[in-house]
Amino acid sequence: MLTELKVLPAPHVCFRRRGRPVAMKVVIEHELTRETAEAVAELLQVLCCGEESAVFAFERLSRHADLHAAAAACAARIAREEAYHDELLGGLRLTLPIPRADPALLGRLKDFYRSLGTQDAFVHLSQIHALDSAVCIILSALRREGRPVGNNSTLDAILGRIQRDEVSHVRDSVRIARELGPPRAGADCIARTRESLADLILQRADALETLEVDPDALRRALLRVPERQR
Repeated sequence: MLTELKVLPAPHVCFRRRGRPVAMKVVIEHELTRETAEAVAELLQVLCCGEESAVFAFERLSRHADLHAAAAACAARIAREEAYHDELLGGLRLTLPIPRADPALLGRLKDFYRSLGTQDAFVHLSQIHALDSAVCIILSALRREGRPVGNNSTLDAILGRIQRDEVSHVRDSVRIARELGPPRAGADCIARTRESLADLILQRADALETLEVDPDALRRALLRVPERQR
Protein backbone atom coordinates (compact mmCIF):
# COMPACT_ATOMS: atom_id res chain seq x y z
CA MET A 1 0.00 0.00 0.00
CA LEU A 2 1.25 3.51 -0.84
CA THR A 3 1.59 5.67 2.26
CA GLU A 4 4.29 8.20 1.30
CA LEU A 5 2.06 11.26 1.61
CA LYS A 6 3.78 14.39 2.87
CA VAL A 7 0.84 16.74 2.27
CA LEU A 8 -2.79 15.68 2.53
CA PRO A 9 -4.96 16.66 -0.44
CA ALA A 10 -7.92 18.97 0.09
CA PRO A 11 -11.13 17.11 1.06
CA HIS A 12 -12.70 18.28 -2.20
CA VAL A 13 -11.38 18.66 -5.73
CA CYS A 14 -13.77 21.18 -7.32
CA PHE A 15 -16.75 21.90 -5.08
CA ARG A 16 -16.68 22.38 -1.32
CA ARG A 17 -19.71 21.00 0.53
CA ARG A 18 -20.80 22.04 4.03
CA GLY A 19 -21.00 19.19 6.46
CA ARG A 20 -19.01 16.87 4.20
CA PRO A 21 -18.03 13.83 6.31
CA VAL A 22 -14.39 12.95 6.79
CA ALA A 23 -13.30 10.68 3.94
CA MET A 24 -13.67 7.04 4.86
CA LYS A 25 -10.56 4.97 5.40
CA VAL A 26 -9.56 2.94 2.37
CA VAL A 27 -6.89 0.27 2.47
CA ILE A 28 -5.52 -0.97 -0.85
CA GLU A 29 -5.08 -4.69 -0.34
CA HIS A 30 -2.52 -5.27 -3.08
CA GLU A 31 0.27 -2.78 -3.62
CA LEU A 32 0.06 -0.69 -6.75
CA THR A 33 2.99 0.17 -8.95
CA ARG A 34 4.01 3.81 -8.77
CA GLU A 35 2.89 4.33 -12.38
CA THR A 36 -0.57 2.87 -11.74
CA ALA A 37 -1.04 4.81 -8.51
CA GLU A 38 -0.11 8.09 -10.17
CA ALA A 39 -2.37 7.41 -13.17
CA VAL A 40 -5.38 6.63 -10.93
CA ALA A 41 -4.68 9.80 -8.91
CA GLU A 42 -4.70 11.84 -12.13
CA LEU A 43 -8.03 10.40 -13.29
CA LEU A 44 -9.61 10.91 -9.87
CA GLN A 45 -9.42 14.66 -10.41
CA VAL A 46 -11.99 14.31 -13.19
CA LEU A 47 -14.10 11.63 -11.49
CA CYS A 48 -14.20 13.34 -8.08
CA CYS A 49 -15.23 16.67 -9.57
CA GLY A 50 -18.17 14.92 -11.25
CA GLU A 51 -19.28 13.18 -8.07
CA GLU A 52 -19.07 16.42 -6.08
CA SER A 53 -21.19 18.19 -8.69
CA ALA A 54 -23.71 15.31 -8.78
CA VAL A 55 -24.47 15.69 -5.08
CA PHE A 56 -25.54 19.29 -5.60
CA ALA A 57 -27.39 18.48 -8.84
CA PHE A 58 -29.60 15.80 -7.31
CA GLU A 59 -30.16 17.77 -4.12
CA ARG A 60 -31.48 20.64 -6.26
CA LEU A 61 -33.63 18.29 -8.32
CA SER A 62 -35.15 16.79 -5.19
CA ARG A 63 -36.57 20.26 -4.42
CA HIS A 64 -37.69 21.08 -7.98
CA ALA A 65 -41.31 22.14 -8.27
CA ASP A 66 -41.87 20.12 -11.48
CA LEU A 67 -41.08 16.78 -9.81
CA HIS A 68 -43.83 14.86 -8.07
CA ALA A 69 -43.24 13.41 -4.62
CA ALA A 70 -41.95 9.99 -5.74
CA ALA A 71 -39.52 11.52 -8.27
CA ALA A 72 -38.28 14.04 -5.70
CA ALA A 73 -37.68 11.24 -3.18
CA CYS A 74 -35.79 9.29 -5.84
CA ALA A 75 -33.56 12.32 -6.55
CA ALA A 76 -32.88 12.74 -2.83
CA ARG A 77 -31.83 9.09 -2.57
CA ILE A 78 -29.51 9.44 -5.53
CA ALA A 79 -27.96 12.55 -3.94
CA ARG A 80 -27.16 10.47 -0.85
CA GLU A 81 -25.60 7.75 -3.00
CA GLU A 82 -23.52 10.31 -4.90
CA ALA A 83 -22.33 11.70 -1.56
CA TYR A 84 -21.25 8.18 -0.59
CA HIS A 85 -19.31 7.88 -3.86
CA ASP A 86 -17.64 11.18 -3.04
CA GLU A 87 -16.59 9.82 0.35
CA LEU A 88 -15.29 6.60 -1.21
CA LEU A 89 -13.22 8.44 -3.79
CA GLY A 90 -12.04 10.89 -1.13
CA GLY A 91 -10.74 7.99 0.93
CA LEU A 92 -9.04 6.55 -2.12
CA ARG A 93 -7.35 9.88 -2.85
CA LEU A 94 -5.76 9.76 0.61
CA THR A 95 -3.97 6.51 -0.26
CA LEU A 96 -2.59 7.75 -3.60
CA PRO A 97 0.14 10.20 -4.61
CA ILE A 98 -0.99 13.80 -4.91
CA PRO A 99 -1.53 14.49 -8.62
CA ARG A 100 0.30 17.24 -10.48
CA ALA A 101 -1.12 20.71 -10.02
CA ASP A 102 -3.28 21.60 -13.01
CA PRO A 103 -5.30 24.78 -12.36
CA ALA A 104 -6.32 24.97 -16.04
CA LEU A 105 -7.97 21.52 -15.96
CA LEU A 106 -9.69 22.17 -12.64
CA GLY A 107 -10.95 25.48 -14.00
CA ARG A 108 -12.37 23.74 -17.08
CA LEU A 109 -14.01 21.09 -14.91
CA LYS A 110 -15.65 23.69 -12.68
CA ASP A 111 -16.84 25.71 -15.67
CA PHE A 112 -18.24 22.58 -17.34
CA TYR A 113 -20.26 21.41 -14.36
CA ARG A 114 -21.47 24.93 -13.55
CA SER A 115 -22.62 25.32 -17.15
CA LEU A 116 -25.02 22.41 -16.66
CA GLY A 117 -27.07 24.33 -14.13
CA THR A 118 -30.58 25.05 -15.39
CA GLN A 119 -34.07 25.51 -14.00
CA ASP A 120 -35.44 23.22 -16.72
CA ALA A 121 -35.79 19.87 -14.96
CA PHE A 122 -36.04 17.90 -18.22
CA VAL A 123 -32.84 19.40 -19.64
CA HIS A 124 -31.07 18.91 -16.32
CA LEU A 125 -32.09 15.25 -16.17
CA SER A 126 -30.97 14.73 -19.78
CA GLN A 127 -27.56 16.17 -18.92
CA ILE A 128 -27.29 14.02 -15.81
CA HIS A 129 -28.27 10.95 -17.80
CA ALA A 130 -25.52 11.78 -20.31
CA LEU A 131 -22.93 12.15 -17.56
CA ASP A 132 -23.91 9.08 -15.55
CA SER A 133 -24.01 6.84 -18.61
CA ALA A 134 -20.62 8.22 -19.68
CA VAL A 135 -19.17 7.47 -16.25
CA CYS A 136 -20.39 3.88 -16.62
CA ILE A 137 -18.49 3.62 -19.93
CA ILE A 138 -15.32 5.07 -18.37
CA LEU A 139 -15.45 2.81 -15.31
CA SER A 140 -16.18 -0.27 -17.43
CA ALA A 141 -13.11 0.46 -19.56
CA LEU A 142 -10.90 0.96 -16.51
CA ARG A 143 -12.17 -2.19 -14.77
CA ARG A 144 -11.84 -4.52 -17.75
CA GLU A 145 -10.27 -7.84 -16.79
CA GLY A 146 -6.50 -7.89 -17.19
CA ARG A 147 -6.06 -4.14 -16.87
CA PRO A 148 -4.30 -2.61 -13.82
CA VAL A 149 -7.50 -1.34 -12.17
CA GLY A 150 -9.41 -4.55 -12.84
CA ASN A 151 -6.55 -6.59 -11.43
CA ASN A 152 -6.57 -4.71 -8.11
CA SER A 153 -9.33 -5.97 -5.84
CA THR A 154 -9.70 -2.71 -3.89
CA LEU A 155 -9.85 -0.40 -6.91
CA ASP A 156 -12.16 -2.78 -8.72
CA ALA A 157 -14.50 -3.03 -5.72
CA ILE A 158 -14.71 0.75 -5.21
CA LEU A 159 -15.21 1.60 -8.87
CA GLY A 160 -17.52 -1.39 -9.33
CA ARG A 161 -19.78 -0.15 -6.52
CA ILE A 162 -19.92 3.29 -8.12
CA GLN A 163 -20.59 1.83 -11.57
CA ARG A 164 -23.48 -0.32 -10.34
CA ASP A 165 -25.08 2.70 -8.64
CA GLU A 166 -24.60 4.85 -11.73
CA VAL A 167 -26.36 2.26 -13.89
CA SER A 168 -29.32 2.57 -11.55
CA HIS A 169 -29.10 6.37 -11.67
CA VAL A 170 -29.22 6.29 -15.47
CA ARG A 171 -32.43 4.24 -15.37
CA ASP A 172 -33.98 6.54 -12.76
CA SER A 173 -33.08 9.76 -14.56
CA VAL A 174 -34.48 8.43 -17.86
CA ARG A 175 -37.70 7.36 -16.16
CA ILE A 176 -38.19 10.75 -14.48
CA ALA A 177 -37.25 12.67 -17.65
CA ARG A 178 -39.82 10.74 -19.67
CA GLU A 179 -42.47 12.03 -17.33
CA LEU A 180 -41.41 15.60 -18.21
CA GLY A 181 -40.81 15.50 -21.95
CA PRO A 182 -40.88 13.44 -25.19
CA PRO A 183 -38.27 10.62 -25.32
CA ARG A 184 -36.27 12.11 -28.23
CA ALA A 185 -36.14 15.70 -27.00
CA GLY A 186 -32.95 15.23 -24.99
CA ALA A 187 -30.78 13.59 -27.68
CA ASP A 188 -28.89 16.71 -28.73
CA CYS A 189 -28.37 17.66 -25.10
CA ILE A 190 -26.97 14.20 -24.35
CA ALA A 191 -24.60 14.34 -27.33
CA ARG A 192 -23.25 17.79 -26.40
CA THR A 193 -22.73 16.82 -22.78
CA ARG A 194 -20.96 13.58 -23.71
CA GLU A 195 -18.67 15.43 -26.12
CA SER A 196 -17.67 17.97 -23.47
CA LEU A 197 -16.92 15.24 -20.93
CA ALA A 198 -14.92 13.27 -23.52
CA ASP A 199 -12.76 16.35 -24.14
CA LEU A 200 -12.11 16.66 -20.41
CA ILE A 201 -11.28 13.01 -19.73
CA LEU A 202 -8.88 13.02 -22.67
CA GLN A 203 -6.90 15.73 -20.92
CA ARG A 204 -5.66 12.73 -18.96
CA ALA A 205 -4.95 10.55 -22.01
CA ASP A 206 -1.51 9.65 -20.65
CA ALA A 207 -3.07 8.30 -17.45
CA LEU A 208 -5.60 6.29 -19.48
CA GLU A 209 -2.79 4.75 -21.52
CA THR A 210 -0.90 3.81 -18.35
CA LEU A 211 -4.06 2.02 -17.21
CA GLU A 212 -4.25 0.27 -20.61
CA VAL A 213 -7.30 2.15 -21.84
CA ASP A 214 -7.11 3.40 -25.43
CA PRO A 215 -8.05 7.11 -25.25
CA ASP A 216 -9.32 7.23 -28.86
CA ALA A 217 -11.48 4.14 -28.41
CA LEU A 218 -12.87 5.58 -25.18
CA ARG A 219 -13.71 8.85 -26.90
CA ARG A 220 -15.55 7.00 -29.67
CA ALA A 221 -17.53 5.05 -27.08
CA LEU A 222 -18.45 8.24 -25.21
CA LEU A 223 -19.64 9.97 -28.38
CA ARG A 224 -21.79 7.01 -29.46
CA VAL A 225 -25.32 7.91 -28.34
CA PRO A 226 -27.56 4.80 -28.27
CA GLU A 227 -30.16 4.67 -31.03
CA ARG A 228 -33.07 4.79 -28.60
CA GLN A 229 -31.83 8.17 -27.33
CA ARG A 230 -31.63 9.83 -30.78
